[in-house]
Amino acid sequence: QRILHEELMKEHDIQVQFGKRLSGLDYSDSDSGISLQFTDGGSTDPKYDLVVGADGIKSVVKDFVNTGKTNADGADNNGSSSAIYSGIRITFAIQEGDEIDKDTTGAQFTQFFGNGAYALTSMYGAGKGEPVAKGAFLIYMDDDYIGPFPKRKAEESSDAKPLDENIDWTQDNRVPKDHVEECLEVLQAASIPSNDVARIVEKSNRFFDLGVYFHNPFSLNGWVREFSKPNSGWFGSKTSKYAVLAGDAAHAMPPFLGQGGNQAIQDAFCLSSKIFQYNSQFQQSTDEDNVDLKVLLKEYENRRWLPTASITAKSAFLGYLEAGSSFFSNFRDAFFFVMGKVGVAEKVFMDSAKPKM
Repeated sequence: QRILHEELMKEHDIQVQFGKRLSGLDYSDSDSGISLQFTDGGSTDPKYDLVVGADGIKSVVKDFVNTGKTNADGADNNGSSSAIYSGIRITFAIQEGDEIDKDTTGAQFTQFFGNGAYALTSMYGAGKGEPVAKGAFLIYMDDDYIGPFPKRKAEESSDAKPLDENIDWTQDNRVPKDHVEECLEVLQAASIPSNDVARIVEKSNRFFDLGVYFHNPFSLNGWVREFSKPNSGWFGSKTSKYAVLAGDAAHAMPPFLGQGGNQAIQDAFCLSSKIFQYNSQFQQSTDEDNVDLKVLLKEYENRRWLPTASITAKSAFLGYLEAGSSFFSNFRDAFFFVMGKVGVAEKVFMDSAKPKM
């Protein structure tokens, strides 16, 4: 982040403001551009032709792309509500290094599969001269859900987890230490060897409990929307002012293929290439009407939709398979064995990681 920030300042004199959270968009004056409102009460001048919504899974820009509503006053806007709760939960247990632990220059990761859950333990360096840190990651199914569908008892229960709880993973959502007992019960029920996992869980300094959410990759709303002129009726009127989505705002996906950040970077490269192409065409054209930004934005969406939709579907399938119980856990073991032997597992991971821009 520091390197990118310095380069933007040095090469392009672009100011970056940190600590800002978008709350609304405004295009109330057709003679000017788009303005942005923020939760701290601040706003920008109405001068923008394009808004790139890279504001996470609860994207305010996605809310506009989905509904066409700008929420110009910025009030009470918690962003898009289109995120789907997968019914899978992840607990992070972090054990900071002890002085008695030896320094290390490498890392070690071990994965355990059980009936209805799986766990990953890690040991990694925390900096030169610092003792190693350890982590345990427990992935398991929410008892109140069958996949993304709530059980009837969860719908009727006042204790059911709210669907908007920390879905963008930005909150410091530390849970009390009594969650240790729940984790140990999950390990025991899943028949996961608890020696390494439980040791880290019991000695952990920090706990985080998170739900896994994703966006429907087959939504018909798309990633691009043109702003309509104020008071222009039901069908609106062409303005050449656009909002476009990137990263989690466009295609939030379960983390089980480790591709969220990778795909967001590819979005940025592909989108910036299209914007550069538009600027070049605009400068060279003698007729502004022959240069259509919307066409290029749709080309970006079409290029990036298929790989991200494919990864989202594969990652969701992998999450349910890895954390499944009973039949699914038995099928999982045979499935992974066969797919590993024939090379399909490696192909899925490598194909997902290969840039498609």
